[in-house]
Amino acid sequence: MKTLMSILLLLFPTLIYSQEFSLVDSTIISAINDSVFPGATILIGNENEILYENAYGNFTYEPTSPKVVNNTLFDLASVTKAFGTTFCAMKLVDEEKLDINKPVAFYLPEFAANGKENVKVVDLLIHESGLQAYYTPQMDENRPHIIDTIKSLNLSYETGFKTKYSCLNLITTMMVIESIIDEPMYKFYVENFSTPLVMNKTMFNPNDETKKLCAPTTPNLQGVVHDPLARGLEGLSGNAGLFSTTEDLSKLCQLLLNKGVYDGKRYLSEEVVNNFTKQYSPQSSRAIGFDTRSDEGYTSSGNYFSTGSYGHLGFTGTSIWIDPVRKIYAIFLTNRVYPDSKTSISRTRPKVYDAVILSLESK
Repeated sequence: MKTLMSILLLLFPTLIYSQEFSLVDSTIISAINDSVFPGATILIGNENEILYENAYGNFTYEPTSPKVVNNTLFDLASVTKAFGTTFCAMKLVDEEKLDINKPVAFYLPEFAANGKENVKVVDLLIHESGLQAYYTPQMDENRPHIIDTIKSLNLSYETGFKTKYSCLNLITTMMVIESIIDEPMYKFYVENFSTPLVMNKTMFNPNDETKKLCAPTTPNLQGVVHDPLARGLEGLSGNAGLFSTTEDLSKLCQLLLNKGVYDGKRYLSEEVVNNFTKQYSPQSSRAIGFDTRSDEGYTSSGNYFSTGSYGHLGFTGTSIWIDPVRKIYAIFLTNRVYPDSKTSISRTRPKVYDAVILSLESK
């Protein structure tokens, strides 16, 4: 005989799950009421299945604007670094085409200019290269000029001396990747991840129809990358530019929790997943391409994600955290930069991730 709970789950699955994750819902709704962001989606899962997903708010603060739904696309901003560029790097390491311990100049000889000949690829991925944090292109700069400018920059500090988070690191990583594959990185990503994983709502440069499904980041930017440098690179960049949904991203999270396997197919080796997702740098919380949970001071993953959890944040209000001990993950996407980037999400993120763990462990 079926239990009452199992019958209710069959009849009213959304109602039951929303009760179990009501703390998550109330935390996000409270942030919307406080104008931290106009809209959001969340998805919580484990290595095998989606446990909960929900959508909140609207595309903008206008009550008549479209409702956010579970398949709304968000500008991932720097989540692109980990769940786009780093995935491509991991694939090439697996194929023995990329050695991250070799100098960048081995793959890009012109990068050696101005004292950069000893910068290794791994220095880029852990943000200890010495490159400056950012470069703002002029309105008339085209993609080739921006690329050449980044290659020719001087170092702003001695390589390995400290950790300085830099968008230029992952753009340079993209250049390395493209020098190996001899095609744009986005095509390699499509061929190796988004197409075989059926991530049909994950893309760079959404077309005109798909743009309408994207949460806007400013009154003038909907389905166009928010980051000025990635926009200068025609939306095809290693630091930002991916648009996606929680459901699509959940496939990459499950792939990582299953050590490179998704739906019975191996995409990455267990060795490369293990090497890239654990803390690498002794002077920061950085893994190779990812960040890891810091157990000292502030962490956006809140108080309860396990030591060894890893993920990444995006400036637009996006974030993903994966807990390999509990074998769970949470994807939290917002457009907190709408309309003007002035609102901080730093207090909300840890509250949401705390609510995820408290909800899971109260079952």
